[in-house]
Amino acid sequence: MRRHWHYICVILSCVFCCGCTSPSMRQLEQLEAQLDSMPDAVRLALDSIPFASLNDEERALYAILRTQADYKCYAPLTTDTLIRCYATDFYPGNQKNYRAAMAWYSLGCVYTELKDDAGAVEAYLQAQSLFPDTTVLYYQLCYQNLGRHYLNKNMADEALKAYMSYHNATEGYDHLYADIGLAKAYIYKRMPQQAKEILENLLQYREEIDTLSVETILLELGKIAHTFDKDYDKADEYFNQLITLYNVKEEDPTYWFKGDIAELRGHSDSARYYYEIAMQGYDDVYLQYNCVRSLLYLTIDSTIQPKLYGYIKRFEQMSDYINRIERRAEIDEIHTAHAIELQQREIAEQYRRFIYCAVLIIVCLLATIAIVTLYIEQRRKQHYLRLRKELQTNQAKIYKINESIEENGNSLPHSREEILAIYRDSLNASIALFNKSACAMRLQKLNKLRNKDVGHISIKEREELYEALDENFITVITYLRDEANKYSQTKLSPLNIHLILLLAMGYSTGVIRECLVVSADNAVTQHKKRVLNRLPNDIISTLFGAI
Repeated sequence: MRRHWHYICVILSCVFCCGCTSPSMRQLEQLEAQLDSMPDAVRLALDSIPFASLNDEERALYAILRTQADYKCYAPLTTDTLIRCYATDFYPGNQKNYRAAMAWYSLGCVYTELKDDAGAVEAYLQAQSLFPDTTVLYYQLCYQNLGRHYLNKNMADEALKAYMSYHNATEGYDHLYADIGLAKAYIYKRMPQQAKEILENLLQYREEIDTLSVETILLELGKIAHTFDKDYDKADEYFNQLITLYNVKEEDPTYWFKGDIAELRGHSDSARYYYEIAMQGYDDVYLQYNCVRSLLYLTIDSTIQPKLYGYIKRFEQMSDYINRIERRAEIDEIHTAHAIELQQREIAEQYRRFIYCAVLIIVCLLATIAIVTLYIEQRRKQHYLRLRKELQTNQAKIYKINESIEENGNSLPHSREEILAIYRDSLNASIALFNKSACAMRLQKLNKLRNKDVGHISIKEREELYEALDENFITVITYLRDEANKYSQTKLSPLNIHLILLLAMGYSTGVIRECLVVSADNAVTQHKKRVLNRLPNDIISTLFGAI
């Protein structure tokens, strides 16, 4: 009663949530979470959702939930239209996604119900390739379902592998269905002893196993006793247990085996009776085939026509052989197509990984270049600040020396040599600062081109050069002007100052002529002599050397 109330609450909550025009994905996700525990309640709740008002993604999830709920509640699945048109066609077939995998798994369930072995195998293989997590229950159930359909196609090796994978994947869970599947696969592989050990071990726990599984175990043990052990009394015992204890229906394969046992014992009438019972209303093609074949043999035996019997026997063998080839070829073709698809996915994944790695490498290179550039720029700024600080420190030293000279007169020894050394350091620092500027780079390039007598600077570039010289050499320029005024009572013009500085930095006569707009190289030389005559010799030798 409590369980029923819980179902009613689920249905009412879904109806309440679905009262709006279009049900939201959240409502469907709530039903998705309840699907495994209460499929019947989910099935009723889905009836209240207007399918036409859903968007494409919601319809895809609705199709999955509807198919799974019907399948779990044993409602007949008669068509694949819903799940194929709205679910498998919605999700991309090459990207791992849980709902995409469930869409293909649900399609496999439909084909299982429709007894389409090839379609089911294809759907379950596709589902397994799309599950992002191989530990989920439905991924493991794919192995169980694949094993069932492989057995239907008489592919014992593939079935055994699938059931073994299912057995290994369900570690810690109930291995009942995996073990039954393994036993069936061993029977198909004509390995009855392994199958018998598994089934007899399971039969020890028959009180704890569901009725359907016990029926399956007894039927398979009966098959082993009948086909391999040729112990017809034991086989008949298993089949009689099925009929008397578990109310086996007339169309169950058990009656075919009882008919075969009766035929082997020479009881033709009983055999014919059991075969006819087994054929009533049962839609399994293989059982119908076996029953008709057995009845045909009984009829032939009764009419005593050995030649006709031989032809039919030969025809049957060839027909079975052809059927096995065709049944196997159908699944082999699906396996080949699936393997090609997986290979194409792997190639596409490798290509994506290559692109990702290439982009990552490019990003790393760009980041490295940016870091190196920032590091160089930081070093340049630090160097620039260090040179500026050095100039300020030198200026402070000169200021202190001048103060001492004013206070003590000329009594301090070596004061001029100290001042000249400080100015020499200032000159070197100023040159280093100037060499970092765009003007210096332009002059260096021009200095190389002058060897070929090419290259000119514009008026704007020349003005920028004068500004850079005045800015970077301001301390030295002030000192030179003061010394020239003291030594020769003349003033140094900006042209004179720029000439001395360019000479001190080692630029060629041609470059200096281009920078100072002098007509000829001789004019630069004469101008240089006149400027140097206005300065003391110790300044020229200490600061500028042999310019």
